[in-house]
Amino acid sequence: MIGVRHRLADVTELIESSGPDTSGHEFVFIDLGSVDPRSKRVVAPRRMIVASAPARARQRLRSGDVLVSTLRPHLNCVASVPPVLDGAIATTGFSVLRPRPAIVDERYLFRWVQGPEFIADITRLASGASVPAVSDALVRATGIPLPPLPEQRRIARVLDEADQIRHDRREAIGLLDELARSSYLDLVESASRSGTVHDLVESAAYGTSARTNAPPGGTNAVPIIRVSDITGDGELDVTHLNTAELDARELAKYSVQEGDVLFSRTASAESVSKTTIFRGDLVAAHAAQVVRLRPRHTASAEYLAFFLNRAHIKESLRALATINPTNLLLVSVPLPSFAAQALFAQQLRDIASVKANELAQLARLDELYAALQNRAFSGRL
Repeated sequence: MIGVRHRLADVTELIESSGPDTSGHEFVFIDLGSVDPRSKRVVAPRRMIVASAPARARQRLRSGDVLVSTLRPHLNCVASVPPVLDGAIATTGFSVLRPRPAIVDERYLFRWVQGPEFIADITRLASGASVPAVSDALVRATGIPLPPLPEQRRIARVLDEADQIRHDRREAIGLLDELARSSYLDLVESASRSGTVHDLVESAAYGTSARTNAPPGGTNAVPIIRVSDITGDGELDVTHLNTAELDARELAKYSVQEGDVLFSRTASAESVSKTTIFRGDLVAAHAAQVVRLRPRHTASAEYLAFFLNRAHIKESLRALATINPTNLLLVSVPLPSFAAQALFAQQLRDIASVKANELAQLARLDELYAALQNRAFSGRL
């Protein structure tokens, strides 16, 4: 038996509204962007000048407090406040749950707010079409099952240990990304001269402006790669391609081939300069908002895509009034030898292979953890 359900309001303390200490110069501010919804940790607290404190900085935290974002609750942006952030100030965009230690264990509470029942409860209570939100009062009105404290601690300990395995796997994946960045920096340092993107590609071209439709389309329907098909981390997702009616001449002009570098030139500020490489034998074309760069050398594709996906390059390109094939070709770039580019391309392929295996293992761990959560809060752990 997992225990009788209690309202969160009855097992947590109310947080008094309290801004930063006006006698000080700086304070640590935790806003919604400070929390990583995937790792459930505070990863980016901000140091702010007291005089510049936003009006929403009104919740003084203690170690062990549990933060629950009241915006977009389905994303489950939650975190536990570590000792190093004791005394920090949180935005009112969080519901701050401070456990009553005689009733609820802080780690148990933290694990509960990550569970499917809690997420379903506050998602159902949320209102707002574009930005769903739930109030602090509604969060506190939801229930939590409370077995005896020793059992709460046992459940929390098991879930903590299981989650640490997932965290370690994510860190390993992060190290692979760091290895790729390190290999790129070594490649750039080996470059004996600089040039422009034009030195690496034989052509740069807009895609088709033909109207796209959901598949399957008509007789001449051709899959079209749009900005939305390029992911933020430089991958190409071809699982949901729209189609357009293109005749043979148009297909020859706008088609993509193995090794083409596809660059997002417009859409939103977040989408500009997303870059990927087309791989495979799918017959497809690219949309007008995607610039097709065709490398002069097969080894240049990985280097060029990696270069264009660097944060500082994205920022410089976003500063342009418009991005077109002409000014894209004029972007300055270090020019390593083709042999060095080929070695880098192989390194990226090796890293990608290992990363794919790690991601598959992480997905399996996520499934097992979800099953463990279900058992833990249904009294079957």
